[in-house]
Amino acid sequence: MTESDIDAIVQASSELKGDSRLVVLLGSPEGIKGVSKKLRGLHGVKKIRKGLFIISEPISSHDETLHSRPYITFTKTREIPSHRRKSDDDSPNRVYTLVSFSFENPTAQQKKRVERLLRKTTGIRLRPGVILFPLLRSRESRQILGSGEERQLLSSIEFSRLIHASGGTTVRWSRLKVTIPSGINLIEKAVEKTQLRDLNALEETIRALRERIKDRSVSISQLKKNYTTLARRFRELKLKWELAKKLWFYDSEKSLKRTYNMLLSVRRAIVAEETHRGV
Repeated sequence: MTESDIDAIVQASSELKGDSRLVVLLGSPEGIKGVSKKLRGLHGVKKIRKGLFIISEPISSHDETLHSRPYITFTKTREIPSHRRKSDDDSPNRVYTLVSFSFENPTAQQKKRVERLLRKTTGIRLRPGVILFPLLRSRESRQILGSGEERQLLSSIEFSRLIHASGGTTVRWSRLKVTIPSGINLIEKAVEKTQLRDLNALEETIRALRERIKDRSVSISQLKKNYTTLARRFRELKLKWELAKKLWFYDSEKSLKRTYNMLLSVRRAIVAEETHRGV
């Protein structure tokens, strides 16, 4: 059996049919362990991966179990409404694509690859291995993200394809609509958490580079090389989070400015150290 055959079987067994709901539990693996165990024992519940289930029974029959943890439920819809937001009342009508991915015993290289891909996507992280993408009409997608070689960020389809190329397995659901109002608030929090995760990781590396400047055994050329790598990462994140204002209606200008100032400060410190060493 080929990898494509396996992927086809996984996709078919994970289809959303009729009134089925796709349920994402939020929180740490330890935090959701009890709820996951209870859900697995209930009729009409299929586990897709950690914290991700398909429930084919009426969702109300599982209310008591689900309400012990934050969760988001999605159902299939046909219509893709215009992405232009006129008021907060438009949020419940938005449509998404969700991608679940996994690796069997992932290597350090595969983990790094995934992190790089995530920085280049339009998606946000709901939980490990579960990424939510805004679904746009074709025309709006071209207007916001560009098309062909001009496309600025990876779509859910491109992300899934590259995960496959890296040795992973994915399941992708499209035309999803949030079923309960609290899910909208949780998505907004997930957008903020994803941005914090992206920028905090970069800022930690910037701080580490600033400490390396004090080490005379590290050459100026190596410091400049490290800085160039961080500057490229910042440009990637800046592109993603500037577009987030249109994609997720999230304003990240203040956070991006803070990270940029940190990067600029370390650049000046490298120049000052170069002058001090008389290189």
